[in-house]
Amino acid sequence: MDRAVNRLLRTTCILCPHTAMENHSQSPGPPFVYVCNCNGLRKRDVAAAIEAGATRPRDVFARNQCSAQCAKCVCEMREMIQETRQAFAMAAE
Repeated sequence: MDRAVNRLLRTTCILCPHTAMENHSQSPGPPFVYVCNCNGLRKRDVAAAIEAGATRPRDVFARNQCSAQCAKCVCEMREMIQETRQAFAMAAE
C-alpha cells in the first residue's frame, strides 16, 4: 500500500473513526484500517482479540501485548465488542 494512503487512513481513523463510514454496525470497513495508531492495532487485530474472548479494551491490549497510550481508540474498541456481543446474542436466538 502506498505510504501516503496508509498515513491518510491512520489519520482519518484517529481523528474521526466515522469519517470513512457513517455507521460501524452497517459497514465494518476494511480490516487494515487502524483502530489504535499508537500501538499499530488494526481492525483485524481487535477482531481477533474479541474472537479469542476479549470483553474489554484492556483485554484487547493484553492479547496484543501492548497497553493504552492516548486512549482515543477505546471507544471504537468498545463499539466493536458490543457489536460482537449483539451478533452472538442474535445468533443464539
